Amino acid sequence: MRRTMITVGGAMMLVLGGTASAAPAVNDGYDWTMRVNEDRVSDAILAYEVDGTDDQPLNFTCEQGGNRIFAGISGGSPDLTAIELVSGSAKLRVTGTTEIDEMPFFRSQEIAGGSPLIRAFATNGWLRMTAKGRAIDMAATATGKQAIARFVAFCTG
Repeated sequence: MRRTMITVGGAMMLVLGGTASAAPAVNDGYDWTMRVNEDRVSDAILAYEVDGTDDQPLNFTCEQGGNRIFAGISGGSPDLTAIELVSGSAKLRVTGTTEIDEMPFFRSQEIAGGSPLIRAFATNGWLRMTAKGRAIDMAATATGKQAIARFVAFCTG
């Protein structure tokens, strides 16, 4: 199976307030991992995945110091047009388009590196993504929390 990395970015609407969400439990086998692109060391990816598999419900990519983060979903619904991301009380609705090559991938507009959602994600070490009514909790281990912090520093530094 060909692993496709998709970038999604673009914060369309930020909604703050309401009740803070409780941190979810870590999903067995999943964690946030950061990799710097071997071909272009100025690019990085932060992926929520099971190591050694194609099981990756969400990833974020950025260019070093660009302060622009893009979220990507590979293999999702071919008609996906928006996702909602939540960490604590920070919420962000990200719109975009889904294109189909070998498999569908969703790509949205950029998310500002200093947005309240990205800051909350770096602080909390987890987020919840809802796509087409299906929510997935993505909590980090201690190692994953370090990867999130390194990624955000890489993107915004």
